[in-house]
Amino acid sequence: MSLLELGGRTFAVPVGEVTLGSDAACAIPLTGAGVLPRHAVFQGQPDGQVVIRKATPAAEVLINGVRLGAEPTPLLHGDKVEVGGNELTFVDERRSGSTQFSQKIHMPEGMEPVRSTGKPGVTTNTGGRVVSLTDGREYVIAGAVLVFGREAGCDVVVSGKDVSRRHAEVVQSPKGYLLVDSSTNGTFVNEERVQGQRILQRADVIRIGEESFRFYADMASAPAAPPALTRGRPLTRRRPRPRSRNLTRPRGLPPLPFHPLSPQLPPRPRRVPASG
Repeated sequence: MSLLELGGRTFAVPVGEVTLGSDAACAIPLTGAGVLPRHAVFQGQPDGQVVIRKATPAAEVLINGVRLGAEPTPLLHGDKVEVGGNELTFVDERRSGSTQFSQKIHMPEGMEPVRSTGKPGVTTNTGGRVVSLTDGREYVIAGAVLVFGREAGCDVVVSGKDVSRRHAEVVQSPKGYLLVDSSTNGTFVNEERVQGQRILQRADVIRIGEESFRFYADMASAPAAPPALTRGRPLTRRRPRPRSRNLTRPRGLPPLPFHPLSPQLPPRPRRVPASG
């Protein structure tokens, strides 16, 4: 069973929708500054997974200190959900007090992790960080690479017999943050084994050995749409017509003198009739 713990109170999340807000009709009533009548919705899945989404775009919800976006996000055991200064802890009883991991998540259509650009969850190579789902510690990707492994010199030290000395790395790439697996026993993203390398999406869960980490980064902005083309005949630049030269002399001006090279012929002499 999935539960939400708040200040000693426990709320069960069965299959279906469970609303949270300041309205008394909500299954999880909450008070505080900024809490809306219908603030958030928890969606229980038949396989025990719980997905959280905003009930309204104006709602502010933080998950492990990171603002929840427009896309629904699956919750994992130990996640901290903050609403209006109230912190709720998500508990998956299948994980509580045990190292057993839940089965692979089958999310509804439209929520499957994506690998291509232009889809929800695509990030840039800035603002990268991972949050441990075991103790809540956050590791910022300050440099070009973040190393996971069993060695003490790794950026994120992960203990366990299934963890290699340098198990995996998160590196920056032109397409966003890239997870590179260099281990023997494998690295998993959303319970799917990484085949060499994989571009990470926002809220992906990285599992190394028996520890899991949720990945966050800045969202990629949508490319600007090209300007719309108008139909019709293409505009062509018309050549200006040659201006005709007016060779006639204005009235009132004396006639031009005759020049031997001028094409103008001299006037013909007038015939005078003979006197008889």
